[in-house]
This record gives sequence, structure tokens and C-alpha cells, in this order.
Amino acid sequence: MPYRDDNAAAGRANGNAGPGGVRLPAVVPPLLLLLLLLLPQGGWPGRVAGAFSCSAWAAQEAAHGRQERELPGSVGKPAVADAGADGLAPDAPALRIGLLTTYPPLSYMVEGVPAGFARDLADAMARSAGQRAVFDADDSGMSLQGKLAVGDLDVLSLVAETPERLQRLEFSEPAVVMAERIYVRRDSTARPRGVADLAGMLVAVVENHASHQYLRGMPGQRLLPVATPLDAVMAVAWGRADALVAPGPVVEHIIRRLSTEAPLESSGVPLRTLRYSFGVAKGNTHLVAVINEALHRLRASDEYDILYRRWFGGNALSRYSDRELLLAGAAVMLLMVFVGASLMLLWRTVRLRRDVEAGTVATREARASMLREAISRQRAEQEAERFFALSLDPVAIVTQQGALRRVNPAWERLFGYPAEETVGQPFLDFVHPDDAQASQRVMGGGTVDAVIENRFRCKDGVYRWLSWTFVALPEEGLVYASGRDVTQRKEAELHLERQAEELRRSNAELEQFAYIASHDLQEPLRKIASFLDLLAKRYVGRLDSDADEFIGFAVDAARRMKDMIEDLLAYSRVSTQGREFADTDMETVLDTVLSDLGLMLDEAGVTVERGPLPLIRADRVQMEQLLRNLVGNAVKYRSHAVPRISVSAERAGGAWRFLVSDNGIGMKAEHFERIFRVFQRLHGPGRYPGTGIGLAVCKKIVERHGGGIDVESAPGRGSTFRFVIPDRPDSPDRPDRPDWPERQDG
Repeated sequence: MPYRDDNAAAGRANGNAGPGGVRLPAVVPPLLLLLLLLLPQGGWPGRVAGAFSCSAWAAQEAAHGRQERELPGSVGKPAVADAGADGLAPDAPALRIGLLTTYPPLSYMVEGVPAGFARDLADAMARSAGQRAVFDADDSGMSLQGKLAVGDLDVLSLVAETPERLQRLEFSEPAVVMAERIYVRRDSTARPRGVADLAGMLVAVVENHASHQYLRGMPGQRLLPVATPLDAVMAVAWGRADALVAPGPVVEHIIRRLSTEAPLESSGVPLRTLRYSFGVAKGNTHLVAVINEALHRLRASDEYDILYRRWFGGNALSRYSDRELLLAGAAVMLLMVFVGASLMLLWRTVRLRRDVEAGTVATREARASMLREAISRQRAEQEAERFFALSLDPVAIVTQQGALRRVNPAWERLFGYPAEETVGQPFLDFVHPDDAQASQRVMGGGTVDAVIENRFRCKDGVYRWLSWTFVALPEEGLVYASGRDVTQRKEAELHLERQAEELRRSNAELEQFAYIASHDLQEPLRKIASFLDLLAKRYVGRLDSDADEFIGFAVDAARRMKDMIEDLLAYSRVSTQGREFADTDMETVLDTVLSDLGLMLDEAGVTVERGPLPLIRADRVQMEQLLRNLVGNAVKYRSHAVPRISVSAERAGGAWRFLVSDNGIGMKAEHFERIFRVFQRLHGPGRYPGTGIGLAVCKKIVERHGGGIDVESAPGRGSTFRFVIPDRPDSPDRPDRPDWPERQDG
């Protein structure tokens, strides 16, 4: 897998061509490259062109290498820029610059001559500073740093800034910035995205370079130090290492210039950003200032951008000068014009001959096409006529003035009108007067496709419900109307509406009866209870034991009857005496409930856990009653464990779901619906007090707010009551009840 590079040859060709002339070898590669792009990539043309292009580059590099080696005084000496060609005086001071030769495209060797972005930028920087660059190329960075330390070198070209080097060197402003990346084989299942992901993997790094210094300080890293970036790429490609860490442009440059494809790819985002600067001996700030000033002048001109595009431009054309690209483009354009003119002349000749031969054929085909269109139109009309006649639904054609123009047989069968009695009559004359205005708006609105339901008069005077679909064709001035008999459906809907109204009226009467019954029973029950209490106080102990027991039964029954009537009255008041909905802070509601039940909670040793509660639209008094019943039940039906009650809320679509949980005795799933019915109890009155109406009141309160309530429980595992309150519940129904009596206390 040999490595080749084209940038060096292109750079020397651009630098040695001179301002007035263009060498043929410098023009040939762009032409060959453009032809290679035009040729197919597969097959023998692409392979031949590619081989020929590579041969041309190789020949050019060899020629330039020989020219440079034949320069007088170049054997065994550091490379020096040509005297006079760079615009410097012959006695210009020399700037000794160290180059690392193993880091393409920054710096590397081509047939014994240094090349790369670091070499060209260092030469341009020296010229901008009025000094002549003298290069000392070495494949060991440590050797170059040693020469700088003893004074054999003045500058190191483009060295990565690391903490270790900052202690020994002074650095200029960054000349170029490159991202450090992780590369793995394409067929590798590992995709490390950071240093932590490299743990356990064998990582190839260039010895003593920035990546090596960075990773060897990290714990758990297995490193394979190699001499050059090319060796690191080969180590991963051949499976000797699992991954490599190096600057991205360096690795991409090597991969692109291998003679065979390297199965490597970047595994993710960059690890970090490396700054490459000119390095000088520690303390030599004067030379750093000179280098920074020279870099500023290069950036202010176009020279820095030209060098950067040449080595990092990302495409082959950026390696050549504008003059070379212009000449190559002109040659290709002339070739394309000649080929295009030839093809145009050939095409016009063939087309003229074909038009002459096809004249008679076109005439015959035009006639045949007209005949086919006529037959197709006739078939379409026949199919439409067949559909019109065979449709089971009434279909009519109506003019824009609303008159019936044509009706189908189904119309005659359904409505009983013969066609001759219908045609010419206004469509709206058959529509029920209550529906005529809406039907007229739909028919005259110009809507292309509209649907409406109305009552249509039959010949016997009976109205039937029809669902009409109107399709308007303004260009023809007609409206097509297709109806569907929906009389049975409408009658069923009306029947359901009447039943619903009867049910609502019946429920209202039942609520009124319950309210009146519970209210009117208060007074006689109060008297019974009072006399029984008086009887118990005066005669308990004075009669026999059976009489005392009977009096106790009567007092207890009267008390339970009083509780049931009061609970029934509270149940009826949910609908009859509810307040208008308003903004209600459930946090404040819960505070009020916990304050009211404070003594009960303290006696039972209950721990109440609460989450954030929202602001909702509700009846505040009923929300307090709802939470008071749920929290009171949680205390009443507690187990032997330390009682815990949790109250929280969560979003559920367009509503809030509230949860009241406890660790009480729980219940079986078969009782989940029963507990929300009136006077339904799971335990006898002697074990737990109450009438069994509390949860029924909770359900009625939630339903009045447009929500629902359910429970999730298991014996011995506690219960969780969940109720949902919509964000915008419908306004509560408050029936007018001037004749409903109010409760008279006292």
C-alpha cells in the first residue's frame, strides 16, 4: 500500500513557473484530471486514465526532484530558498528553521526535498520578515528540539502546543488549527467517542507527539507508539492496533493518497482542537514578535489563503494556479464546443430525415387519436347514463336557478313523482319550510362539494329525511344532487333525544324527591331521637335488661337513620346547591382539609406526603368535601402499620389527574364499582362508622365537574383513588328550582 503525494509536485510547479510562462508539465495534470472526471469511473477507460494521470504526476515529481538536487551547493547542506528569486538581498540574514518530515500535509520529504504547508508557510514568513529561510529537515521531533535548545536552530515550524512544550518553548500566534480525532476500521464494532471509550483498546499514536503526550497521562490507556502517522494508519489498517488518535487533516491526507483504499473512518466528534504555531527557544520573545508581525502581513495579503487552499483546500483543483486552471479550462471548453457542434449537426440531420419520414405516419396517428377520444367519450357518457339509471339513491340534475332538470328512476320510486311532474319544478318547493333556508344557502353558495340533511316531501304528503350531496359544476351551470334516505336514522336519533330528555327530567325529579324527603324527615326524626334519648336517661336501669337492650337498639337505629338522612341530603345538594366554577387553588384546599382533620390525623399518627397541586376551575366547597371524604376514609380504613397518606397531581392530556393513596387495609377488585354506589358498605356498621354514601358523594362531585373517579387497590396493600378534573369543565347545570324548599335548621 505505497504512499504518494501530489501537492508537493503542484507546489513546486506553481513556485518555479515564473510570472510570465506556463510549463507544459504543469498544464498536463489539470487536463488529465478533468478528463478523468469526465470519463466513467468503472471499466477500462477510467482505469487507463487514472494510471496515466498517476504516471504523469510521478514523472513531474521526479523531474523537479532532479532539478532541485542539481542546484549548486545543495548536496549535504540545508535547503535554502533561491537567491534573488524571492526578492531578498543577497546578504539577507538567514533564519534557521527546523522541519519535521513525517507529518503530511504539514511537512514531509519528497525525493530528499522538504515539502508541505509548514515548509511553504515558514518560507513565506521568513521572506515577509526580510530573512532567508534555511531549512533543517529531520524525522525526529526530539532531535529538532535539541538543536533549538543548543542554538543550532532559530525556529521550529508549526509545532503543536502542549503543556510539556509550553514549559520549554515560546510559541507564536497559531498558524493553523486542526481537530484531533479517533479513527477505527470500518468493519469494527467499536465506535469510541471519547477518551473513556478507548479504555481496553490498543491505540496507535505517533511517539512523543501531541496525541501521545495527551493519552499517556490518562489512566487505563494501552498505547502503541509508532514513528510516523503513516505507520499509525497502517497499524490500524492491518489489524495491529484497534484505533489511532491523530489530527484529522493529517490522517485524511494519508488515506486519500494511498494507492489502495484504507478501510479507516472517523468514529465520532473531535476529541479536542490542536493549535500549531512557530516555536522558539524559551525567553526569545523578540523573535516571537517578529514572527507574529510577519504572519499578520501574510494574512492581510492573499498569500496565506493561497497556501492554505493549496494544502487543505479539499479538492484537486485547489493545487494549481489560476493561470493553469484557466488554460486547462479553455482547452476543455474548445473541445466541448467542437464535440457539441458536431453532435448538434448530426442531431439536426437525423431529426430532419425522421420528420420527413414521419409526416404521413403523424397524420394517420392524429386521426386514430381523435377516433379513440370520441369512442372513449361515448363510453364515458354511456357509463354515466348507466349509473344514473341504476343508482338506488335519488339523483337529480339542478340548474343554477334551482330548477330540476332531470331525475333518475330511484327518485320516482322514493318520492312517488313521475319525471314529467318533477322536471322544471324548483328543488326547494319539495323541501320542508323549516329546512328551506339552510338548503338554499348550500345550493347557492357555489361550494364544489357540500352535504346537508333536510326533510323532503313525497307525493303522499309525508316528509322523509334525506342526506344530500351537492356537486357544483360552474362551467356547465349545473348542480348534481345525490340523496340518501336517512329517515330511520333520524327517527332513531329523535327517539334517543326524547329518551335522554325524559331521563334528565326523571333524574331531576328524583333529586328533588330525595332533597324534599331527606329535608322533611329531619323534624320527625329529631323528635323520635329526642324522646328516645329521654326514655334512655329516665328508665335505663329501672326496667329489666331486655328493656334496656331494646331502648339501646332504638337509640342506635334513630342515630343511624339521622346520619343516613343527613348524608342523603348532602348527596342531593351536590347538584342542587353547587356553586359556579371559579379558579381554585388545590394547595389551599388541601391545607383547609388537613386543618379540619388535624385532630383525627394526630390521634391516628398519620404521616401526610403531598406533592405540588395545580390551580383549576372548580367549586371550591365541593373540592374540600371531595378531599375530606377521601382523606377521612384513608384514616378510617387504616391497617396496623404506621398510616401514610399521599396526595399528588399529574397532567393527563387536557386535564389534571389527582391521586390520594394510603397503606390501609385495601379491598378486592370485585368491589371497585360497588363502593361508589349509595349506601353500599363492605363492612358492618359495628366495625367502621359511616353510612356508605361518602364515595357516592365523591363520584357525583367529580362527574359534576366533567371528570371521573376510580380506585386501584389490593387487600393488605392499600388503595389509590384517582379522579380527573378537566382544565375547562362545562358550566354546571343549575336548574331553576323556586319551589325547592331550603333546609330550616333549628
